Amino acid sequence: MVNIHLSIIGSGISGLTAGCALLKQGYKTTIYEKLNKVEEAGAGITLSGNATRLLERLGLLQQVKSISYMPKKIFIREFSSGNLLGSWNVNNEKDNKFLTLDRRALVKILLEHYLDFGGALEASCEVSAIDPSQGKLELLDGREVSAEIILGCDGIKSLTREHHFDDSKPVFSSYSAWRGIADRSDLPGFQGNDQINIYYGPDGHVVHYPIGKQGKVNFVGVRKSRAWTEESWKKEGFKKDLLKDFDKWNSELLSFMTAPKKVFKWGIFERPRAKTIQKNKLVLLGDAAHPMVPFIGQGGCMAIEDAYTFGLLFSKLEDLQEVFFLYEKLRLKRGNWMQARSRLQARFNHLSNPILVELRKLFIGAISQKAIKSIHSYDAHKEVMKQITG
Repeated sequence: MVNIHLSIIGSGISGLTAGCALLKQGYKTTIYEKLNKVEEAGAGITLSGNATRLLERLGLLQQVKSISYMPKKIFIREFSSGNLLGSWNVNNEKDNKFLTLDRRALVKILLEHYLDFGGALEASCEVSAIDPSQGKLELLDGREVSAEIILGCDGIKSLTREHHFDDSKPVFSSYSAWRGIADRSDLPGFQGNDQINIYYGPDGHVVHYPIGKQGKVNFVGVRKSRAWTEESWKKEGFKKDLLKDFDKWNSELLSFMTAPKKVFKWGIFERPRAKTIQKNKLVLLGDAAHPMVPFIGQGGCMAIEDAYTFGLLFSKLEDLQEVFFLYEKLRLKRGNWMQARSRLQARFNHLSNPILVELRKLFIGAISQKAIKSIHSYDAHKEVMKQITG
């Protein structure tokens, strides 16, 4: 299959990682990006071992590590007092692959490697129509492009999915998020403030962690909301509204969250769990396949898992139908489970019933560590090889 050409729609994490994985094996790829340049919103991202082990296999991990922070611990705190509810280690000498970084920096590295590997990128190039059976793309500028395989990596707003799979549209999840990037000097004065800190409160939670090595800290404050009425999913917010949303939360935490010059409010959207992510010559990856609420930090990790899995299957198998079958078998179950697990985490984080809150305090360490281990220990490479070798 060396001469097969693959078209990738979208230049986000899934599209760029897929491009790198395929180019590394000697295949030809073209990414079509509707924007005039590859860009990401300014926000933090966490990459756990299930993603970073794959980046290591692709030869990308060391550069990603060079612009990342490696936290040692996760601290869980009570929303109003900041008192410690539990903590556990996430990196050690044997396994130090849990990273926190700026999403923009990650995309920049992936893009550089993609281009260095010889990948083609066409910006300001929107795909207006797809023929999955014939492997054809119609571009908004009037061109028609043929590709043996098309990868739909166009995110949660994926028109590829909407037009060719389940006709679904993104729906508001009932959660909104305040986001910002502050300086480490603004952090609350708790021991371990330079690690991953999560505050649990009624109908909301806050998480903050350093990103990279430039003294910056990303925070996300999530609240339950009835509706999202804005045209855009992201807007610059007013600090007085942030303070209102987190009334009675820890004063030091709120001082930290309102320290940046600008804060942004995001609507968190999702889609129903997919029934299929492959159709003829068309395959969905990342948020186009299984967008999820960001409460276990796995959206970017799933994109990397999808991309690596497809690239490995494609390089190992001659039969395209077997590639498509095994990709869907592996990734549909994993992605749908992760969507459900992310939803469950929201309920766990946001308990308001006093009895349930007390029970959570008793079991928070054991429950959280077990959940993290089950998610982070997944190895997409091993899962693919098990399917191939039997």
